[in-house]
Amino acid sequence: MEISGVKSKRFMVRGLIVSLMAMLVLSGLGTWLSPVTPAMAQVAGPPIMEQPAPPPEEKKPEEKKEEAPTTCGPMLSDTCIPIEAGKYSMQVWWALSVYPGVFSQNWRSVSAGGNFRTFYMPVKFTYGPTKDMEVYVIVPFIHNWVNGLTVSGPNGETSANYSGIGDITAIVKYNLLAETDFRPAVSGVAGFASIPTGHAHLLNPTFLGQDAVGTGALTFTTGFNLYKWVKPFLLYSNIWLNSPVNLFKIGSDPTRNERSREYVTFNLAAELPLGKKFVALVEMYSNWTWNNLNTIQGYQTPQTVIGVLPAIEFLATDKLSFAAGCSFDLAGKNGVQKYTPMLTALYNF
Repeated sequence: MEISGVKSKRFMVRGLIVSLMAMLVLSGLGTWLSPVTPAMAQVAGPPIMEQPAPPPEEKKPEEKKEEAPTTCGPMLSDTCIPIEAGKYSMQVWWALSVYPGVFSQNWRSVSAGGNFRTFYMPVKFTYGPTKDMEVYVIVPFIHNWVNGLTVSGPNGETSANYSGIGDITAIVKYNLLAETDFRPAVSGVAGFASIPTGHAHLLNPTFLGQDAVGTGALTFTTGFNLYKWVKPFLLYSNIWLNSPVNLFKIGSDPTRNERSREYVTFNLAAELPLGKKFVALVEMYSNWTWNNLNTIQGYQTPQTVIGVLPAIEFLATDKLSFAAGCSFDLAGKNGVQKYTPMLTALYNF
């Protein structure tokens, strides 16, 4: 009995030991398997689920406003935009006027009474003393000649010629309004359209009037220039009031040539670029005079004239440009009619 009791106790101890070992083994397996899910649940979500930070905004470069193409500018009309501050330029014209007739009081063209010619070579110097301002001076060389006169001179002369410096022009220009998408640029001008440096007094009759290379008048000028780029055209306009004051008298009558007539200059011009090197140009030029009871008609009184000038420009380099064309006086009153082929060269220093 004791032996069987001892055996029973041994079996019970062994069973307990086996149960304890089984529990330890199962608990170890559970400890190794069970933490997987909670551990993943405690960490942050997978990177693919994260909201990426927005990239920094890139500053868009400001759109550069398209600029009008560079041109030589009108040949007869004045430009509007002043030259840059501290810059200067020089322009030279070569022009030959042929006079097919003269305009009468009734706007008719009649014979000039001879073969008249005039060669002009004005030289223009332009400088920008400050922003939005320019000053320019024009000094002309003039050569007049005539032959085949129907009415001879005092000694039977039917031909003559004379050369000299004509009247100097001095103008100040200031940009009043800059060009916008809807408004043209506007500049104001003031100065002298003619300073009487040309020979106009005590004329020699044997020169048949060809020694009158000046007007004999100090002409004060004021007005406005306009400019607008209406792609692809570049448009210009001038509206000037000119008031000449004669400084010399002709004859013994002290009332003659006291003052000449005022006149208005109205010009229009348009340029059309034809590629990078060539530009087409057309201009309409005009002077308008009127009778004023308070002003006595003076020597070489301004006339009323309307004409057109077609031309072509060539941009040789960034600094040098040329233009060639011909002006045609189409209508007028109390003055000469002329056709003038011309060439100009402009250099920007």
